[in-house]
Parts: sequence; C-alpha cells; structure tokens
Amino acid sequence: MPNSTASSRHADGSLHHPRFSRWYGHAEPIIERWVGTARRAQNAQAIGRTLILGAGTGLDIPALGPQVTEVVLLEPDPTMGRVLARRYPDYALVAFPAEAMPFPAEAFETVISSLVLCSVADPDRVLAEIARVLTADGQYLMLEHVASPHRGIRWIQHGVDPVWRRVGGGCRLTRDVHTAVALSPLRWASYEPVRGGGLLPVIRGRALKVPDAQPVRQEEVPSGRAPR
Repeated sequence: MPNSTASSRHADGSLHHPRFSRWYGHAEPIIERWVGTARRAQNAQAIGRTLILGAGTGLDIPALGPQVTEVVLLEPDPTMGRVLARRYPDYALVAFPAEAMPFPAEAFETVISSLVLCSVADPDRVLAEIARVLTADGQYLMLEHVASPHRGIRWIQHGVDPVWRRVGGGCRLTRDVHTAVALSPLRWASYEPVRGGGLLPVIRGRALKVPDAQPVRQEEVPSGRAPR
C-alpha cells in the first residue's frame, strides 16, 4: 500500500495523493499522446446529463460531444479538485469517492471513466454505484488500462505492481476490467483494445445498465471481446 506521505484516504472518504497529483498535471501532454485519440472517440458518445468519475485535471471535458446537456465532476483528491475548480469554475464539482456517490438513483444518462478503475479501492462497488446512478437506458463509457491478456506480461505486472502503486497514486496494473463489468449490474455493448503490448494495455468500452440484474457466476463470464 502507498505510504502515508505519498498517499492517504481521509476520514471523510476523500483521497489525497499530493505528489502524484502534482506530477499528473505536468504529464498531461504525454497522457494525451498515449490515449487522446481514444478519449475523444469515447467521449463523443456521451449524451444528456453526464458524470465524469475521477475527473482529475479535466482532460475528459474538452472531448465531450455536443449531445451532452450537463456535466458533473466527481473528484475525491483535493489537489486535483483545486485544478478542476480553477480550470472549470462553472462545473459542479463533487469531492466524494466513486464507491459512495452522493447522487440519487437514475441521475445520469452517461457515466465516464478514463484511467480511473485502476486506482479505486473497490472496483466492484464502483461498478454497482455506476449502475445505480445511470438511468434505465443509460450508458457507461470507459477508457482503462488493464491486466495484459498475455501470461508472461501479467506475471511482470504482478511483480511490478507493489512499487507501481506507491509511485502511481494507488494505480494497479492488474485490474481485470472485462470480468469486473461482466459480473456487475452492467452488460458490455462494446469492448475493444486501443493500445496493446507492454505493461499498460488500454481498452475502450461501452456498457449498459441491466434492469433487475442478478449476480453472475464466475463460470458464466465470457472471455475475449464482448459482442457489439
């Protein structure tokens, strides 16, 4: 786990990664060269009232499509929150963790996460919360780096992960996003790799809310790319 000087969770549930958060702002050009094209393709699909999880420094906002009617930013890290408040003072900013969103059910037509599920404490709870706050016909758009599909690279990811988490604001290299979504109250509408190879393969996906979803048994989870 990250040490207290580099990362901490406050009693109110907020997160604080001061070193990582300060570095992140300087790394924005590199991040956008890495995933900017995929981010724009993802966010162009957003419609209606839209919630951005882990809004960070606001890189998702300029990529939003014209069908978005309202934007709410969820960002529990105070350093990131100050950047958002300065850059986007007219947007609603909510400093809560994604595991415990303070919104009523069916509040948003779209929920977006970009490079967020890797660092949340409980991804299953986050996905359940996303399903709760989505409208019945709502959509979850994600751009996430994930565990490699290749056994050798996964082995390296697991070995590097403890150090990576300390320097990367709690980021984990080994999250299996495909399975986590398949086991959640969401269903895949599309799922595709956008950057492969190395320690940081990236996927882009769209998931829909499943009405009255029941828990899925592990053996029922499909492997590979979800149907379009």
